[in-house]
Amino acid sequence: MKWKLVADSGATISPDLFAGTDVAFELVPLMINIGTQVYVDDANLDMATFVKDMQDSKEASSTACPSPQAYANAFEGAENVICFTLSSGLSGSYNSAQLGRNMALEENPLANIYIFDCLSAGTENDLLIAKGLELVESGLDFDQVVASLKDYHQKTDVVFILESVDNLVKAGRVNRLVGGMIGLLGIRLIGVRTPEGKIEIGTKSKGSKRAVKATVEEMLKHGYQGGKVAISHSDNPEVVEAVSALLREHYPQAQIEVVDFNGLCTFYAHYHGLIIGFEKA
Repeated sequence: MKWKLVADSGATISPDLFAGTDVAFELVPLMINIGTQVYVDDANLDMATFVKDMQDSKEASSTACPSPQAYANAFEGAENVICFTLSSGLSGSYNSAQLGRNMALEENPLANIYIFDCLSAGTENDLLIAKGLELVESGLDFDQVVASLKDYHQKTDVVFILESVDNLVKAGRVNRLVGGMIGLLGIRLIGVRTPEGKIEIGTKSKGSKRAVKATVEEMLKHGYQGGKVAISHSDNPEVVEAVSALLREHYPQAQIEVVDFNGLCTFYAHYHGLIIGFEKA
């Protein structure tokens, strides 16, 4: 096998994207701990049960990144491997993948393996993976693909609409005082990522309509000019449609794809949350 793209479950991209290509894809799942129950964030995760257990649980919850060995196993069997991970500012997955790379190269020193820190989560990661596939299929060599991906990463971004940040607060990703305001009186948090890959507050809005308007304004402020948009969500089609409609008022030809959250995105962005990855100018 010549090429393989690997991702942790910080991405929500469908393996179907790789059907009919000569590029392999492998997901390395994170683990989600809710009380004493451990969930593997892969295609076998029962999302309905997971969401119910997450909402009902009063016990401590956490996530665990894949082990270096899990990454090393995923890197086997290909000459060229690019692995896309959750932001190193949010998770240890990037560092674990780097250790896995070292292990894999001990076994196969001639392999090309690059660990790509997406500095993000969810659908911005999906855009990067899709671009990686496009670049590989264009016939570029390994170094050219990596360099082109780095250039493309300068032209992608992400925003979040969050109705609850309970698990982000517990994980120390969001200030506890700020987190306590979210969800009260219908307040929504519009989150953005920093250049270092951390989450910060863009704006706070009361009610869904104002949150949708504030989200699109945030995207425009960050350079969106009609490029690709990838939206993931947890059972919130009404807000997805509202965001899509408002984007198309500005850019009628906008390419918008919609997917459901996986376990990790549901855990951190919570029920009814949205993650919107987009291309910018």
